[in-house]
Order: sequence, then C-alpha cells, then structure tokens
Amino acid sequence: MARSSVYTPVLFRFPGEVAREDGWGRFLELAASTAKLCTQTPLKAGEKLRLGFEVNGERFRDLRARVEYVGRDEDGFCCADLRFEDEVEKRRMARVLADLLARQVDSPR
Repeated sequence: MARSSVYTPVLFRFPGEVAREDGWGRFLELAASTAKLCTQTPLKAGEKLRLGFEVNGERFRDLRARVEYVGRDEDGFCCADLRFEDEVEKRRMARVLADLLARQVDSPR
C-alpha cells in the first residue's frame, strides 16, 4: 500500500451505539478496500464504523467499515486496520485512487 505525505482527515461514527461519541482521525494508508486509521478514540477489533472523508474532490459519506486490527503507535495513538464493506463504494474508491495516481504520474515536476 502506497503512503502519501498528506494524511486524509476522516470523521467516523459508531452505528447503533447510543453511548459512543463520534470520532475523528487521519488515514495513514488508503487503498480501494482497506485503510489504516490513526485516532485518539479507542477502537476494538470487530467494531463497525461509518466513515466520512474526501479524496481527490470525491466525497465518501457513511462508508461502512469494520475494524480488523488495533494497535498503538509510539505516541499512544490508536492505529486501526479497516476493511471497507460496501462493494459498490470499494469500486468507486478504486476509480478515485486510480485517477489520483494517473494525475500524479502525468503532472510535470
């Protein structure tokens, strides 16, 4: 998975959980079907999230994701591996990321 020097901000909520506050963080890595999220909000493997973020001018709202793995970085932030659950949205993400990569390759330095 390629890394960017710019981290994408992301808002998330916990569907169906009345007592959980919404959270925010940054994607450290982003692919068509997975992402690595860094946040101060405690997460647990198996939890479901609804994500909101923007990539290359394309907005993703309520993207369903599942927390696959959770660890802590050296600063104590929660770093979670996420798997996107919506097949249609995964295909849309693949198109957006392919377009973004194509623009980076085509742009003169």
